[in-house]
Amino acid sequence: MNGHVKFHKANGPAFNAGEPWISSCGNKVTIKSVRQFGPGKWDYEVHYSQERGVDCKKDAWNFQVRYEHIADKKVREKVL
Repeated sequence: MNGHVKFHKANGPAFNAGEPWISSCGNKVTIKSVRQFGPGKWDYEVHYSQERGVDCKKDAWNFQVRYEHIADKKVREKVL
């Protein structure tokens, strides 16, 4: 990885239940489930839980704009 933002497929392993993601503010969220709702590449609804126990939903595109997979963050930090 070269430090660039990587968008993950919503049906890929980064979206498995239990996968940790982190916001730009440093808040951790955990994937609960992903559900496809249409034929498009980003037509997936991501159900996730915030650290303080609040459950939320976003479509896959908006989720990835706001959160970064923890593995990507670790790699990006090594590049910097």
